[in-house]
This record gives sequence, C-alpha cells and structure tokens, in this order.
Amino acid sequence: AGEMLCDGGGRKDRGNDGPEGSVYRGNLRVLREWGAKVEYVFAGAGDEFYRPAFTYLGYRYLSVTATGDVRFRAIASVPVTSVARSDEVGRLETGVADVNRFISNVLWGQYSNYLSVPTDCPQRDERLGWTADTQVFCAAASRNAEVYGFLRKWMRDMRDSQHDDGSFAGVAPPGLFGDNTERFGWSDAGVIVPYTMWKRYGDIAIVEENFAAIERYMALTARNRFDSPAANEYQWGDWVSFEALESHDGGAFEKGPDGQKRPKADALVYWHFLGGCYWLWDAQMCAEMAEALGKAEVAAKYRAMTDEARTYVRRRFLEADGLLPRCLRGMQTPALFALKFGVLEKPEAIRATKDALLKNIKDHGDCLQTGFLGTPLILDVLTHEVARPDVAYTLLLQRKNPSWLHSVEQGATTIWERWNGYSKADGFLRLSMKSYNHYAYGAVLEWMYGTMAGIRLDPKSPGWRHFILAPKPDRRMGHVTAQFDSPYGRIESAWAYEKDGTWNWRVCVPPNTTATVEMPNGERREVVAGEHVFALADKIAE
Repeated sequence: AGEMLCDGGGRKDRGNDGPEGSVYRGNLRVLREWGAKVEYVFAGAGDEFYRPAFTYLGYRYLSVTATGDVRFRAIASVPVTSVARSDEVGRLETGVADVNRFISNVLWGQYSNYLSVPTDCPQRDERLGWTADTQVFCAAASRNAEVYGFLRKWMRDMRDSQHDDGSFAGVAPPGLFGDNTERFGWSDAGVIVPYTMWKRYGDIAIVEENFAAIERYMALTARNRFDSPAANEYQWGDWVSFEALESHDGGAFEKGPDGQKRPKADALVYWHFLGGCYWLWDAQMCAEMAEALGKAEVAAKYRAMTDEARTYVRRRFLEADGLLPRCLRGMQTPALFALKFGVLEKPEAIRATKDALLKNIKDHGDCLQTGFLGTPLILDVLTHEVARPDVAYTLLLQRKNPSWLHSVEQGATTIWERWNGYSKADGFLRLSMKSYNHYAYGAVLEWMYGTMAGIRLDPKSPGWRHFILAPKPDRRMGHVTAQFDSPYGRIESAWAYEKDGTWNWRVCVPPNTTATVEMPNGERREVVAGEHVFALADKIAE
C-alpha cells in the first residue's frame, strides 16, 4: 500500500523507487522495507473474504501480488475514522473548482488522521499525536465536524504525558518520537486546544479539567522563556518552511569547533522570539480562561504575565528603530508573529513591517514561505492586521510552489506535509520527511470559513450564542456558499458577484442567537434570527 505511483518511466533522477505505475514507497521510511503490507494465506475452500481487524493502512493505491491464480470479485476501501457522518457540521463551496478540491482534501485528511487520537499521518512509521499539528488545525477541524469530545479526550492524553517540569510533550500519548521538553508551538497545544474548544463549544469543562496542568506549564514558561539548555538544544520551529532558518533541512544549524552540530546564533534569536510570542499568547488565553472559571486573582496574575511577556519580547528583540532583529527581517513568519500579537510599538515600525511582509511575498513570486506555525497566521494577518485581503486571496489561489493549490494540481487528495513533496515536472522530493497526508496546512480552512465566508466567532461570546458575519469577498472566487451547524442550529452565508457587478449576500441566523453583520463597505448592524439579504454595488464590494 502507498500514497503515490512511480512515474516518468521510473527514472531514478525523479526520485522513483520502482518502475512507472508501481506503488511508490520511498516516503514510508522504514516501512518501505518491511511494512505497509498485508500477507494473506488462503484456506482454499471456496470464496474468501478478508478485512483487517486490528490495524489499518493509510493509502491511495494497492499493489497486489499472488503466488497462484486468484480471481478478485471485489476490492473496496473502507474509511476508518473517529469523524462520524453524524458529527459533520460544515459545508463550504466556492466558484473555483480547485479550491473546492482543496476543501475536500482537508476533510479527507481529517477523516484519516482523526482516529482515536489526532495523528500526524496514517501511512508511515508514526501515526502519532503530534501536538503542534493538533493545535494549528483544531479550529479548522471544528468547522468540519463536532470534535469537542474527541479533543477533550485527547487533552487527557496531554495531561498524562506532561513532564515533571511542567512542559507538555511533543507527542500525546507518548510514542517513539516527541518526548521532548520546552518545544514552543508543540507544548503550547496544552493551552491552545482547551482554549479553542471552550470558545468553539461554550463548555468550560475542558478548561476546568486542564487548568492545573496549564498552570504548571505557564510557571515553567514564565521562568525559562524558552531559553533553557533543553530549549536551546533544538526546536522544531516553523516546521518544513521555506525560511532560511528552518530546522529540519539544516538551515538553523552549523558545525562548531568540535565538529558537532549546534544551533546558529541567528536561529537562537529566531527561536527565542517565537517562543516569547507563544508565552505572550498563552498568558492572554490563560487570563480569559481564569476569568471564565471565576478565578479573579488568577486572571489578574495572567494579565500581569501578559504585560511581562510583551515587555520581555520588546526589550529583548526590538532594535533601536523599533523593528525586529535584522536576522529576522527577511522572513515572513517573524513578521506575522510580531503583527499578530501586537509586539511592535512604534507606528512607523508597524508600517515598515507590513510593507516588508508584502514585499517579501511579492519578491517570492506571490508565494508564502511559511511552515507549520506561520501558515495558520498568514491569511488572517494579511486580511486583518495588514488590511490587504486581496493579497491573502492571491496566496490562496496561487498554484506555483509553495502554495495550497500546487498540491491539488499535482493530483493530491489530502494535504501534504511539504509544499514541494512532489511535482509532475520534477518527480519526488528526495528528502525523507514527505508525508502526502499531513493535515497541518489545512488550518487555512478556518480563514476560509471565518473570512472568506465571514462566519466568525464573537470573542466575547463562546459557543455561537452571538457571532459575527463579516465576509471579505473577492471577485476571483465568483461565489462562496457556507453552512455551519452551530450548537443552536445552522448558520448560513452565501455571496456571489452578479453579471452587472452587484455583490449579493444572503445570511441565515439560527433561533435563539443574534449576529453582528459587518458589510464589506464598513457598515455594521445587529440582526436577529432569520434570513437576511444584502447587496452592494461593485465598487464598494471590491
């Protein structure tokens, strides 16, 4: 079993490991030698039926061989998933066929990775609950299906795997990888996931169950600030990004005088900055959660910690001109974190960072460069902090590598771990870390529902009792139709550009809820349950 087929005549210079048309196994790592296969011995007594009962395979293609004559009456793939059909809550369609294919790919990645625990991939020697994958995707996951119970259970795995020093592990439940301490973006899932689930479903129970573990983690983070020996040895960082200081491909490391690999000085600056931003973000979430739990003194502690973390980041990292360190200025991800979390103080520095981010994107051919941690932020930051939703749409609709639709054009049916894992032009990426079913980059689905369709949570009203309808339309999409089954009923948002240039928008607000409608021209109004229709002239809508 495998995810891809060898191509190009089986040429080795394209990364093939077999003849054209055979199942490609190069990305399965150790499994390519001895696993990802089933051996069945026939009883020899008429028709026989086989279906695995104690394992499952993550695959698109099967290669079948036999030692004798076999006639197959039927071969069928049976999806095995914790995402029940009855739990599905979202439907999203656009006027761009490849975007719709991408939306389907996100859902199928969730089907095949949400199985007992939220795994990183279903096909190779992992199937592990990598924590950063979960924290960046959990909001998008809640758009596809009701995942509260699933992730509430997984947070028990997080607590069980929490280290004695308070750090959450990189994998929960523990597995053959990921038993590391103080890995920013991964450990922070212990805060981000319960916070996000509380906001999405309005149930404070998940916060109550995890708050003691969260407090232990926050005490460690406030003390070490991701600047301890364990934190400085290695960070996964903005995993498999195209940035210069990416960890897996070696850009963050150099050889020391002793010949041993060690982090570059610039990489430590990068890691400490991102870690400081996560500390700031975590403290903000903890203050909100403590307030919701009725812990006024604890909430005050975390509000003070938020100020402390912001001051720390500013004093340690901002230079005299108010900008980020020079070693970070040529990268997208540090700019996204700085803008998202309000790190920059001087208006001219904020303006310069926005301009530099836009120039960086343009200089890279209107492509993103971000990895697991930066990608979930980029479209939101461009839309709301930079006020350039047109650039966000350009990235979404980009087909060159790296982009979301690049993999779609290469025939993907799920989300890839690497932007450049395969191309029809060049074949298979030679590096080992290339899963073709890894849902992290599917986190963009949250932006698609929340900004493209405009169905957004009200930060002050967990659980969708009151919400925001605020689409940012773009003519290139043609139309967008979204349905989301909230705990109170179905929320709908559907907009389209007509031939005369008019932008029409229909929304449906479920019973016992209210919504704030924000039109693309800036007009705001409060609406009650029922159907509402709006229209704007072309110039205003654009």
